[in-house]
Amino acid sequence: MKQDSENLNQDERYAYLSHTLNQPCPQAAILLAQQIEKKHPGAAVLLYGSGISVMKNAAAKDVLYDFYVIAPSYKQAFKSRTMALLNYLLPPNVFYIEHMSDDIDNSSGGAKPEMPQKLRAKYAVLSIAHMEKLVSKKTFHSYFWGRFAQPMRIVHADNKMRDRVIKCVQSAIDVFIGRSHPLLYLEDKQTEEVPPNMSPKHVLDIWKAGLGRSYKAELRAEAPDRVDKLLEQYEDWPIRVTRKESDVAVLRKRAKSSDIAWRVRVFQGGVLSVLRLLKGTFTFEGGVDYIIWKVSRHAGFSVPVRDWERRWPLIGAPVLARRYYKMKKAHKSGDNIHEKLEDNESKNNE
Repeated sequence: MKQDSENLNQDERYAYLSHTLNQPCPQAAILLAQQIEKKHPGAAVLLYGSGISVMKNAAAKDVLYDFYVIAPSYKQAFKSRTMALLNYLLPPNVFYIEHMSDDIDNSSGGAKPEMPQKLRAKYAVLSIAHMEKLVSKKTFHSYFWGRFAQPMRIVHADNKMRDRVIKCVQSAIDVFIGRSHPLLYLEDKQTEEVPPNMSPKHVLDIWKAGLGRSYKAELRAEAPDRVDKLLEQYEDWPIRVTRKESDVAVLRKRAKSSDIAWRVRVFQGGVLSVLRLLKGTFTFEGGVDYIIWKVSRHAGFSVPVRDWERRWPLIGAPVLARRYYKMKKAHKSGDNIHEKLEDNESKNNE
């Protein structure tokens, strides 16, 4: 009888996940996904991140949409064996794309803009078999199961790939909860809430603890209220997808080891971040434009990039940095930063 009940709960959860992951996507995200599909035919395209959460009501031109491309295999994903090998050894490979479109409605429901808008996205690549491993208990670090435990959208996938992706999300959630729940039972964080009658507050506390630790494990400098804002956007997702844990004694026993494991993930995350950054200088196609867009957006002015700086990012980075700081200084003083930059460069060329 208990097994039948568990199967029923699993079926209900799968149905909820299928319904949520197949919800409509923003128009801009669909257009960008179509561009990605052209580069990776046969792959599933998943949308995640701020474009469907804290930035979902922003104008499309102000959003950087985040995608995952789940390919049937790395051989199909990349023509280059080196790129495929790097993606397997240190996943994922990340790419940046831009797409001009005049077919975007305002997020507020107004008329279409008169001028074409530049849409932006970055996407990461995994094979479906690799994804299944990375969201399972076989993977220690939270980079993948922490990310895929959160809400996303399947923009494009055939039925077989769609089913495997949903099962991956299920696995990611279970690993995330299993490694986050014991944190509530640390000696300095004892809780009177006793499963299996977990209240919504208890479930949200699990997610807050896990998301907070996963951000630290990726060295992400997020605002203190970032997790709370995300969970507000996630609505009933945490409640509907979190499986109940009935053995409090086990949770208490695992609390210290779970805390230690998360601390190790922080160290591991630092090493992985540095390695991914180094790898990205060779594999992150469009990475310079992505970084410049991010910097320009926060600075309030656009930083020009030359073609050779895109081709040789390691050599071009100091030159770009120098240009940025000159423009920043001019911007603060109220000068025309682009005219001043041109004057300085013309003098240097004389």
